[in-house]
Amino acid sequence: MGSWRSLAHKIGVALNFIDPPSIPPYGWSYFDHLVSLYVTLNSSDARADAVIRKASAQPNDLTWGDVFLLENIVFSLQPDEVVNRNAWIVRERFREIAGPIVYDKYVESGSPRDSDTPAKLALLKADLTRLLDVLHWYYSLIPIREQMRKSLTVRCMVYVILYTAALAGILVICRHYNADFFAMVTGTVYWGILGGFVSSQRRMQRIPNDGDPLISVFGLDSAGYYLWLSPLLGAIFAMVLALMFISGILTGSVFPEFYSPRHRGGVTFFTFTWATLPISSQEYAKLFVWAFLAGFAERLVPDSLDRLSSKLSVEERKKGATSPGLTANAGPKQSQQPETTAREQSQTEGISPEVLKNVLRTGQSPGGPQQESTDRGE
Repeated sequence: MGSWRSLAHKIGVALNFIDPPSIPPYGWSYFDHLVSLYVTLNSSDARADAVIRKASAQPNDLTWGDVFLLENIVFSLQPDEVVNRNAWIVRERFREIAGPIVYDKYVESGSPRDSDTPAKLALLKADLTRLLDVLHWYYSLIPIREQMRKSLTVRCMVYVILYTAALAGILVICRHYNADFFAMVTGTVYWGILGGFVSSQRRMQRIPNDGDPLISVFGLDSAGYYLWLSPLLGAIFAMVLALMFISGILTGSVFPEFYSPRHRGGVTFFTFTWATLPISSQEYAKLFVWAFLAGFAERLVPDSLDRLSSKLSVEERKKGATSPGLTANAGPKQSQQPETTAREQSQTEGISPEVLKNVLRTGQSPGGPQQESTDRGE
């Protein structure tokens, strides 16, 4: 009968019909050790007996709170000399699970060390009881934290598989209709999304494991927000970066080079979307690497746009200061001439190489003058 009940419970947990047991298998080994210590003390306590009966009759309902109660009772029943000798091991357990930062603060708080008087022994027992309380607080939250981390990783893997399947289907359709430009855009977006997923996983891994475990649980609970935000930003940044490559704003040996159709009368939008492609397989690889970096390093594209915008603003102010229409000593003949605004002059002359230099602080040919400026941090 017991085996059938256990099997039914496992099936219910697998189908998410029943909550999983609070105590993992290793927790039961710890519980059995506490029961052995309780029996060795040869002292009876009604609360401990109730916990042991609950573990026998309803094992799936046993919680870390019950385990802590049993250990606290066992600790209170131990002789004074045993408590004194067990102090170091309790503190070592606390140091291992809490981390060096929290443990150093605990030591600095003035943890009791002596037990030669009843007052000091009572203070030592109170200190160790509190440490046991914190230990079981960690024991109850760490499995939850790791389960959340595992669940987020599995969700990320499922999303990546779905996006990869969607990419394969779109590429098949593009192959059938010879839509090479759309296939390139799809691949760029895919690698940007992939970089965003990797970025979200690295952000999740950076959630600290030491300190209060409840804080890390809060962090992981909100980390699911980044499973869609980071890939979305990665796709957008990857496309913006691809447009910067196509437009020639970013050029260099490590940047992809595109074939762009040119006609005297202008290029239609559909000609642009049909014939603008990387010129070789190597350029495709460069494009996808940069698309991945755009999603992986989320500040790469925004910082590059900020630097480009700031340099454009500086150049427009310089041209505006020297514009004929803004000259204070202009004569009557000059005032009759049509004024040229700084914006019109900038559009006429185009963006100067000085403005575009070091937008991404990379991509220049080795040994060139722009590379030397990058190395100097200019």
